[in-house]
Amino acid sequence: MVNLISFAVVLSLLVFVHELGHFLAAKLSGVRVDEFGFGLPPRMIKLGQWRETEITLNWLPVGGFVSMGEEDPTREGSLASKPRRMRALVLSAGALMNLLLAAVLFSLMYRVGTAMPVEGPGAGVYYVVPDSPAYAAGLRPGDTIVALGDETIASVEQAIDYTQAHLGEPISIVLRRNDQLLNPVTATPRANPPANEGALGVSLGYPFITQRYPWGESLWLGIRTTGTVVTSIPRVIAGMIRRELPAEVSGVVGIYTMTAEAVKSGLAQLLEFAGMLSVNFFLFNLLPLPALDGGRLVFVLLEWLRGGRKVPPEKEGLVHAIGMVLLLGLMAVVTYFDVLRLLQ
Repeated sequence: MVNLISFAVVLSLLVFVHELGHFLAAKLSGVRVDEFGFGLPPRMIKLGQWRETEITLNWLPVGGFVSMGEEDPTREGSLASKPRRMRALVLSAGALMNLLLAAVLFSLMYRVGTAMPVEGPGAGVYYVVPDSPAYAAGLRPGDTIVALGDETIASVEQAIDYTQAHLGEPISIVLRRNDQLLNPVTATPRANPPANEGALGVSLGYPFITQRYPWGESLWLGIRTTGTVVTSIPRVIAGMIRRELPAEVSGVVGIYTMTAEAVKSGLAQLLEFAGMLSVNFFLFNLLPLPALDGGRLVFVLLEWLRGGRKVPPEKEGLVHAIGMVLLLGLMAVVTYFDVLRLLQ
């Protein structure tokens, strides 16, 4: 239940902030907003109304929308009737709000406390191989191994030596997570592990402590981390295209699984994951694909290149409608493979 609530809160926050960006920019630009919707139509219920704007909950839980008359330049106060710069601002505002949200979430992560490696007793867990003994026992990146069996661990070398001496035997592991000792867990080191995985399936290094920063420094670190993540994602995508990195795309089910993993590791990790997801929302919505904000910005650019001549509204609407159908189809395919991975 905690995982489901956390997933709902994270996804709802990202969608709400995105649509709030469009809504606020539209109001500041004098654009009439007919509907502020959670999810995609058909409509489930009307939640309320603020001035002329209906607030609704819809059946398809894959995002949200703000209805502003994007393709009807004849309607008074519609987005389509406004100048190009104003339309570009309103269309970009949702993604920019996701970027701002990411900076806030990362800042909160640094304020709450994030795991930092330091010299000292213990062995820090830097990576856990999926489906390994360590993964099954519940070890997470950022943990510190404090004891193995009846031995208090003073170094990485001692942890490795103890593990190698007890291959094929269940061993008790005491962990420190977020400066708190956890109840012992049990894992059995493998005598013949897959290549480059190790007996337990972990990568070890210096132990971790939880480092908390004052508000001013947290804000600066949050902004800097947001910039780092934004610039790193295109490099990751390029690596996937060149097959240097595994190509993994996740849908709603995959996001739920990753949220559940973050919840297990603590509040700081959940804030970090939500911040990463918000940056991905920012970049995804600006892709030049029909039905996305980036696709609508393409039509604004085309109007400028055509010397102010707009693409006929009915043609633009058809392009976005087809794009939405294809996007929903892609989401269904991605969700199918998410479920397969989860079952495996």
